Amino acid sequence: MRPKGKGNIRILFIGLAAACGFFPGPAPGFAESPAAAAGPREMRDNLFSSVMITENDYLLVGDRGKIYRSENRGETWTEVPGKGETPLFSVSFPDSTHGWISGRSGAILHTRDSGRTWEAQKSGTGKHLFAVSFADSRNGCAAGDWGEVVTTADGGATWQRAPLPEDIVLYGVHLLPGGRGYLVGEFGRIFRTADGGRTWTAQASPVEQSLFCLCVDGESVLAAGLDGVIVFSRDNGQSWTRAANDSGNSLYGIALQGRTGWAMGDAGTALLSTDAGSTWRAAEVPARNKLFWIGTVSLAPPRQGDVAGFGAGARGLYFGIEGQSLRW
Repeated sequence: MRPKGKGNIRILFIGLAAACGFFPGPAPGFAESPAAAAGPREMRDNLFSSVMITENDYLLVGDRGKIYRSENRGETWTEVPGKGETPLFSVSFPDSTHGWISGRSGAILHTRDSGRTWEAQKSGTGKHLFAVSFADSRNGCAAGDWGEVVTTADGGATWQRAPLPEDIVLYGVHLLPGGRGYLVGEFGRIFRTADGGRTWTAQASPVEQSLFCLCVDGESVLAAGLDGVIVFSRDNGQSWTRAANDSGNSLYGIALQGRTGWAMGDAGTALLSTDAGSTWRAAEVPARNKLFWIGTVSLAPPRQGDVAGFGAGARGLYFGIEGQSLRW
């Protein structure tokens, strides 16, 4: 039997329930509005994942198979032809040329030209793949529903199933060169791998709330999720500590560069950290954008001391990041 509890809320996260056909209308738990959120006029879809391909080239993926690409740091966006209307949940670019997207019912897409065109790959599973990560142009891992994990060592030409023995939903994965990686999911579960995702070892977690997102910067690993929980590790994931955070809103995206971190989530929640994720404070968000969830955030390496980035969420909600400020 599938375990029951708050962890299953990730299926509702950013409208995935409606997208996957579990609910006939808008996903419960999220505010609804008759008008689209403020953002670039080209986008009006729910956006689930983001990546900075280069300093100038950004990519967003989301509901109904939507892929959007910008070549001018998010000022304007162009819709990229996809492969149908399958919801797309996660995107990973290990370099400026090669990228992968994971989605509903085991969907995997691959690009060899910086996201301008995409082709489908056969993942070998029909389960939803909520997260994908590649360490380089050949070694990758995707994870998702019912403990499903698939790995590849040939750039996705072939995928091998390596499911966990536990029946839990997996929401975040990050694979690093050399085979090291991390996986998070329902009920605060955290896992480490040393062989590229073929086997995973459970780690002691300081929380029981489901963890929806994951990021890595050097030896620091951060994860966030249900009820606003944020946890961090300073020793490559061997030990974990719960971060100080006054927000109780669930968090769906997290990113860290140096000492600057951002975490985004439900009801327009935007949290800033200036101590590498140990403590967090709320950032100012326009009232109109508090009607919408924020599903993703990406950061670039600091330029002259300032971190740059962007993120997105419900109905095309989009924002840029300049240092410690948000640009809506």
